[in-house]
Amino acid sequence: MKKFIFYILFFLIAFFLIEAGSWTTIKVYKLINNLKSNAEIESEMVLLDGHSTEEFHKYQAFYGWTKKDITSKNINVKNGLRKTIENQNWDSKSKIWFFGGSTMWGAYVSDENTIPSLSSDLNHNFQPVNFGEEGYLAGQSLNRLIENIDKIKKGDHVVFLDGVNDVLHNCLSTNGPNGHSQVSHIRDLISNEKNIFKGISSKLLKRFTTTNTFALINGIGKKIGFNDLQKIDDFKYYSCDKKEYALEVAKSLVRHWKIAEVIVKNKNANFVCALQPNRYTANFYVNQPIREIWKQSTLAVYPKIKELASSLECFKDLTNLFQEDYYLDYCCHVNADGNKIIARKIINILFKG
Repeated sequence: MKKFIFYILFFLIAFFLIEAGSWTTIKVYKLINNLKSNAEIESEMVLLDGHSTEEFHKYQAFYGWTKKDITSKNINVKNGLRKTIENQNWDSKSKIWFFGGSTMWGAYVSDENTIPSLSSDLNHNFQPVNFGEEGYLAGQSLNRLIENIDKIKKGDHVVFLDGVNDVLHNCLSTNGPNGHSQVSHIRDLISNEKNIFKGISSKLLKRFTTTNTFALINGIGKKIGFNDLQKIDDFKYYSCDKKEYALEVAKSLVRHWKIAEVIVKNKNANFVCALQPNRYTANFYVNQPIREIWKQSTLAVYPKIKELASSLECFKDLTNLFQEDYYLDYCCHVNADGNKIIARKIINILFKG
């Protein structure tokens, strides 16, 4: 027994020494070469007391998750809704209901710089409401719309801003063409409950790929000619290289827009479905890294979405809205100035045609 404990302690100490050495090596290398990793870029998401905003998610039936209540200087959430600036010209009854993923919710920006908040001061008498949520696909927004349909009144406007999450997550076969970002995770949890050893080993392997030791080994391997292990993992379940699968992903998004349009029109309200711009639709230089799988996903599915949605009355293509770089990451999130442009465009669509 003592020998077993000794081996365990020896292994742990050795691992931590290797990890510390790997961390130091990587930091020195990046300092010399002025490099920034994908993980570091992702860590620059808005934090609350040192926690990612995703850590404030709670389970919600039918659409997966919503935010817990949050009170802070820049991010405030009450009953699952991000705080939105009040329109001083509001007529106390008319509203614009905004749905979408993290871009609509307002990743990286404060409450007053989200798309709904920036829409509140553009010469109209409607109050914007932010029903966006990080990670949401159009199907999740549709379910959230259904659960809140009684709040929508005659003459209101409903706006769906989608595309990025539907493409990036559903191009992975583990989520399926009509899934969401957590399908694979939930399936693993259910499967691992039946096989404890498999669950533990799977978690340990996944955790190892986030260590500095893995990053160092992978980096050295790439330098001497081996394949990028992270890239291999990225494309392991990628399926949008198959035209039929990519088409199913596009059909799923457009189908959800169609259903939402019918539901909203049935309430005598107005509906807009917009395809959002992202780092890979830009026709100008973007000062952000490229994540190859996300680039390939966008190039494979966005043209199909445009083709299928072209017959929808609600459809607006915003993919070429920007003329310069407002992007804050290698996904789709933009700064306050970018959000202002999106807000103005949406309000112009709603009130100026």
